Amino acid sequence: MTYPPLRSGSLLAGSHLAAGEQKSLVLLEKNGQKVIYKTFAAGEVMPTHHASVDVLVAVLAGRLIITQEDVPTEVTAGDYVIIPSGAPHSLHCLEAARILIYR
Repeated sequence: MTYPPLRSGSLLAGSHLAAGEQKSLVLLEKNGQKVIYKTFAAGEVMPTHHASVDVLVAVLAGRLIITQEDVPTEVTAGDYVIIPSGAPHSLHCLEAARILIYR
């Protein structure tokens, strides 16, 4: 059996090709689930929204406030949050940030 070639890249500044300056990049999509890489500039916001599945957000770089049901949580590089399915949430970027989202 022949498998597709290994895909690699750098989300921070590693030795592999950089993911680039795009705002959003779907790294993997399978069986309705996605791993998404997103970048935000300082001051950028993501308005209140909700997802139909639990969402894991891992912060790779920067500082953000993620608000769920009017309760803000500040997160920085190395932190993660899990947002329950259906919960209204928003994001406010305090300094340029890079995040991974699994949903």
